[in-house]
Amino acid sequence: MNRTARILLLLIITIGAVTVGAWRVVRFKERGAINYVSNAASVPVNYTELWARAVERVTEDRGAMGGAAIETPSQLRHYNDRHWFLASQVAEVKKFNLPSCQDYVELAAMIERGELVTLPSVTDTYVLFGVGARADDSAFNRYQDGNNVDLYDDKSLQKLAQNFVGRSFNLADPNDRKVFKVSMLSSLRPEAVKVLEEIAKVYSSQFGRPLPVSSLIRPEQYQHVLRRVNRYAVLIETPPHTTGLAFDIDYRYMSGAEQNFLMAELARLKDAGRIEVIRERGANYHVFAFLDGQRPPDELIAASLEEAGGHLPEESPTATPESKVIHNSRAAKKTKASATHKRQNSKTRKRR
Repeated sequence: MNRTARILLLLIITIGAVTVGAWRVVRFKERGAINYVSNAASVPVNYTELWARAVERVTEDRGAMGGAAIETPSQLRHYNDRHWFLASQVAEVKKFNLPSCQDYVELAAMIERGELVTLPSVTDTYVLFGVGARADDSAFNRYQDGNNVDLYDDKSLQKLAQNFVGRSFNLADPNDRKVFKVSMLSSLRPEAVKVLEEIAKVYSSQFGRPLPVSSLIRPEQYQHVLRRVNRYAVLIETPPHTTGLAFDIDYRYMSGAEQNFLMAELARLKDAGRIEVIRERGANYHVFAFLDGQRPPDELIAASLEEAGGHLPEESPTATPESKVIHNSRAAKKTKASATHKRQNSKTRKRR
């Protein structure tokens, strides 16, 4: 190949790399816009400017600030038995016999009964940033056995819509229906709200910006819709987000220093037995708050392993197999048995 041809080939490769990089940046920004536009529509008029400023703080360029390498602690990685992560959350559901939320009708009923707290779109310490991003403006219906069923009585919905967090929604209007859905999806159980606020206060005090919260309660009906575009939306019998105890924190715009600080706080809460948590590749920290601030016993978690056999959230690519922690007797026994087997094989080879 002559010199001119080599230069031409190098030029083509360079242009291709730049084009792909630019496309990725554009797609990333598009996804970010889709993620938080849902909350912009649900923000009360008197909070619009406050919410917009909070989003600016979340997404602003960090520049050279806090450019530390990201170090994911073992507490935010999968266990040796990867099903243990979901099983601990399923065990909590069993421990308190918690019902999972099936659809928006059940979600409305839970809110009306006071089982869930609806969070404001923005506070001094956190901002809802993508909650209900896949909510649509379709008519409300029930969700039974994996199918949408026509709703013949929407009295509970109508009652709640007339006065929901100081706002009124017309369920005959498509835009109102969508905003109402997003508003209801902005809810959690009080115990989980307490944990979220504690984390947000620590993060906000340290960095002077609100904590971006990207997901709260998700009825199974919404979970199945989300699953089409989000592989981290698990479809086991009782997905964690359907309980109102799980929430996601968006780390896409955080610097390395911010992430390391936040992960250390999450690790501390996990060590205290108050939460289950993992760093997902999908740019989120998935946090599950235990109702009484105490982790379910290992025996109950082990008994829940079979029910947690669905798709598992993938750990961060920064995780390494050597640093994963064994948290259950089954994995420990398996490791011990494997070591014994190796020693026996070694002795056999020596005799030969």
